[in-house]
Amino acid sequence: MRNLHKYLSIALAALALNAVPSAYAKKAIVDSPLDEQTQASLRRVVKPGNAQRATQVILEALQNANDIPKCLAIAAYTDGAGASMLDARRQCLTKALTLCQSRQDFIQVALKSRQYQCYEVTRDAVNSLIGSGTSPEELYDLAKKTQEVALNDVAHLAMEKAYTLVKTIPDALAFARQAKLLSMDDLNRKTVKDLIDDEPNAHELIVILHYIEPFQLKDMDRYCMKKALDRAGSEQDFLDIYNASQRRGESDIFQIALYRGRKARLMAKIKAEQEAAQVTLDAQQAKAQQDLQTQGTTNPPQQGAGF
Repeated sequence: MRNLHKYLSIALAALALNAVPSAYAKKAIVDSPLDEQTQASLRRVVKPGNAQRATQVILEALQNANDIPKCLAIAAYTDGAGASMLDARRQCLTKALTLCQSRQDFIQVALKSRQYQCYEVTRDAVNSLIGSGTSPEELYDLAKKTQEVALNDVAHLAMEKAYTLVKTIPDALAFARQAKLLSMDDLNRKTVKDLIDDEPNAHELIVILHYIEPFQLKDMDRYCMKKALDRAGSEQDFLDIYNASQRRGESDIFQIALYRGRKARLMAKIKAEQEAAQVTLDAQQAKAQQDLQTQGTTNPPQQGAGF
């Protein structure tokens, strides 16, 4: 009798232990946006090999889902069922996309749809995000927020669109600073090169050089100074390039600016002397003409005697 009681106790304990995981597996998720009945229905049917019935139950639950958290919670049940539930999962995310109202909503759906490999939904969410930005400032903010959640390609698209809205040099410099902050070196470099290529004035190129120096693009600094050399015409232009190249240790540009500056000074001196000589000559000719006119007035020609 004692042995029977002992074996009965062991059996009851083993039964209790085996029942614990099952009980936890069937327990409703407390913080889920779905009610317990919906959760229970989804847990029972969404499993490998039961795709047809599971899809039906998911679509029924989806009809009653009226917000994004519910749609995403239903989609989460399909994750463990593999590719057989891909269509049902896509429908969940598509409905979630239709319920998006804010930028954060679109970001959330884009993240989930990418995670679940529903790339068509991801594309539509991304297009909506990019389309919502109508000013550089809005797109800068979008780029920052999407980069924070590892949507780096979306952040890059936002910055590319922002660049199409840049119309002035200050705007371009502001864009280049934002690209640098977001570690988008390709866009930062492109902006700097466009600034240099679009400027025809040597003096303004040296001004641009001052503003792009913090980006630490030494090859672009050099490119800017060489472009300024090609555009320079006055002694002051060459002096500006001379000083800029000397500070940056660009000895070859420094030497060229020095030579061309001296040549420009000499040419300016020769031109000034020629102009002064011409002015003197013009003054002498004008005086001679005036003297002739004065002489003709004071001594008029005498008329011949008549018969």
